[in-house]
Amino acid sequence: MLSIFSIFQKVLIGADTSVLKGYLVPFLFGGVSGAILGTYIIKVRELNAKLQQRVNTLESFLPICSNCKKIRKPNSDPQKMESWQQLESYISEKTSSQFSHSICPECAEKIYGEIIDDK
Repeated sequence: MLSIFSIFQKVLIGADTSVLKGYLVPFLFGGVSGAILGTYIIKVRELNAKLQQRVNTLESFLPICSNCKKIRKPNSDPQKMESWQQLESYISEKTSSQFSHSICPECAEKIYGEIIDDK
C-alpha cells in the first residue's frame, strides 16, 4: 500500500499518473468516508448517553396511588379517573414485561384464612 508521501514523491519525479489514480481515489474516498462515519458514531453515542440519562432520571419517579397502586399517566390531571391506570398495564405498555398473577402466602392467609385453615 502506498502512503500519501510516496504518492507525492512519484508526482514530483514525474511518475506514471495512471498508476497513481488507482491509489489516490480509494485513499481519498476512504479518508472522507471514515471521517463521516467516525462523526456519525460519535453523535450516536452522545444521543444514546442523553437518552439513557433521561430514562434513568426522568422516568424513575412514578406517581402511584398509596392504596390501589394505580399509576398516574404523565402530564395528566390527577383529579380525573382516566389519568390513572393499573400498574401492570402501565409497565406492560412501557416495557416488554408481561405479568402473571399469583398470591403471596401473607395475602392468602388474609383473604382465604378460613378456607386454608379448614383444609
